[in-house]
Amino acid sequence: MANKEITEDNVTLDDIRESIPEETVPAEDVPADIPDEGAEDTSVSAETAVTETEEASEQEEAELPISDGDEPDNEDEQESDDDESEEEEAPRYKAKKRRKKRGTHVIFGVILSVVIISVSILAAVFILKCAKELFGIGKSDIEMVVEIPMDSSTADIAEQLFHEGIIAEPDLFRAFVRFKGADGTFIAGAHELSPQMDYSTIIEVLQESVADQRETADIVFPEGITLYAAAQKLEEKGVCDADEFIRTFNISEFGFDFEKKVKTSSMKFYRMEGYLFPDTYQFFLDEDPRVVAKKIYKNFEARITPDLYGRMDDLGMDLEEVLTLASIVQAEAPDTWNMKRVASVFYNRLNDPDNFPLLQSDATSNYVENIIKPNIEIKSQKMFDAYNTYEGAGLPPGPICNPGLDAINAVLYPAETDYYFFLSDDDGEFYYAETLEEHEQNAVEAGLM
Repeated sequence: MANKEITEDNVTLDDIRESIPEETVPAEDVPADIPDEGAEDTSVSAETAVTETEEASEQEEAELPISDGDEPDNEDEQESDDDESEEEEAPRYKAKKRRKKRGTHVIFGVILSVVIISVSILAAVFILKCAKELFGIGKSDIEMVVEIPMDSSTADIAEQLFHEGIIAEPDLFRAFVRFKGADGTFIAGAHELSPQMDYSTIIEVLQESVADQRETADIVFPEGITLYAAAQKLEEKGVCDADEFIRTFNISEFGFDFEKKVKTSSMKFYRMEGYLFPDTYQFFLDEDPRVVAKKIYKNFEARITPDLYGRMDDLGMDLEEVLTLASIVQAEAPDTWNMKRVASVFYNRLNDPDNFPLLQSDATSNYVENIIKPNIEIKSQKMFDAYNTYEGAGLPPGPICNPGLDAINAVLYPAETDYYFFLSDDDGEFYYAETLEEHEQNAVEAGLM
């Protein structure tokens, strides 16, 4: 096709396009921003396009959630993962809870079993104890005469039987009496009873006519009496044989608390010397020596109170030591004032064994000569020396007589002195000294030298 002549006046864009062959005009050389005439302008400038692209990119970034790279790209995926996680964790939580409940049940079961077993054991022990008490099983067969006063109630009688050692459970006895319907049926007077009797037999005896009134004897055991002299008094009054009483008194065991504190030694002459508490006693004539011994034991148990034991603990002394020293003080001093000072002399010597190893009490040597030697079956010089404080150091193996409460208190609460010597004249006046020279001077004044 012939080319048209191009002039400046009539050249248009279409004319230029027509004048250029299609194959000679590369597509990429045609300006993109030249719109066709007569056509609707729908193109967008490069600047506008870039701006719109950046805005769209920013909007997309704003809508995307912030993540570390491992989280899901959208909310649907995240919710799906959360649901799966909850479905996986829920069974494990429930399993742990079930295991915890099973563990609690096991512990509760063990505790309940222990409680049930413990209660059963305690109940069995209680029932066995009550049964033994009701039937007198394993108890002493000593027969005793119990004097029931007039107008005594069941409670009064139960307490009396308890203190006499016939029963061990006053409340149980009262309950059994009510069960038997025996309230108010007991007869006042003297009844022969034994701890070995069952409760039914005791009730029957108390409902019977009183035992024949036996003759009694009142015996006074003064402070400082020896066990040998006490036995002689019992025999003289017709209560029991002296030798049988001494044997019974020294070997018997009645279950009193003080018996646990009595010391046994091959050097002791009478095991229970010092434990016959001086007092006035009433005994039936021709009585069983065990009944006599138990009555004396019971009185001693009542007289040595918890306060006295507490003071012994304060001093660091046991019952045997206190009775032994008190027996010497009892034999040496006639009154409480001098007892406290004589006790202080012996304490001062005991606390200074290097200078004063011997107590040097005449009462101890007299006990050896007048009591041990005449009555011992096999002579023992070791025993003689152990009791004689001019030969043996410290306290004797045991008491040398039966001290009263004043002598015991003098040992527990002695005077505070520096005396190491004492003596008395024929008129009973006492002289105390701190040194041997003073002591010798006192002896001259007392007419002893």
